[in-house]
Amino acid sequence: MSDTFQLTSPRARRNEQHCCSSCGARFEVGHYGDPLETAVQVDVRCPRCQKAHSVSVPRGAEKDLLVELAPGPAPELGGGAGGD
Repeated sequence: MSDTFQLTSPRARRNEQHCCSSCGARFEVGHYGDPLETAVQVDVRCPRCQKAHSVSVPRGAEKDLLVELAPGPAPELGGGAGGD
């Protein structure tokens, strides 16, 4: 009889970035959901102004959401002068 067993590695938290259409704050919606699962819509609130936003997360992740302001400056989107 073998006493071997497999340890499953813990899933990493996924942080998806969003932007509030009301106050412009960038925020992250973090979850441990499996990205291969069917997506469901859930309502979250902007951590700055509390405006409701509908976001898509994998089924099952809606029970484990963490919504917080995104750290650091906003990313540059490019498309400025001189670019083709």
